[in-house]
Amino acid sequence: MKKALAIGIATAFITISLAGCGSNSSNASSSGAYKDGTYKAEQAAFDEHGYKGQIEITVKDGKITDVLYNEVDKNGKFKRDDADYASKMKAKNNITPKEVDEKLQQELIDSQDTSKVDTVAGATESSKTFKELADEALKDAKK
Repeated sequence: MKKALAIGIATAFITISLAGCGSNSSNASSSGAYKDGTYKAEQAAFDEHGYKGQIEITVKDGKITDVLYNEVDKNGKFKRDDADYASKMKAKNNITPKEVDEKLQQELIDSQDTSKVDTVAGATESSKTFKELADEALKDAKK
């Protein structure tokens, strides 16, 4: 009985250990399997602050090489360039829109996977919008 139990436990341990070694080949972002090109997405409406997100992602040799994310108002002015907004955000959250954009962009380039981009403290909505737009833009880039 003890021998059967030991074999059962060992088999379960091996099965669980090997399960973590598998890969999900259907996830194009983790395999770097993007089609080269430039992909864009934009929010349909402006948020309560009067901005809407826009993203442009460049893929070269199957990898994300450049990301440009902006939030723009109805006059075409970028949130990252609004000194008054940046000052208020820095005082409240200790980060500016430009710093948020740069952090999100770099994380996507480094990870090649939107699910691995962390939410930036003090910029939850911008982080959420960034990831949603990146997913939208990259759906056309997946092989």
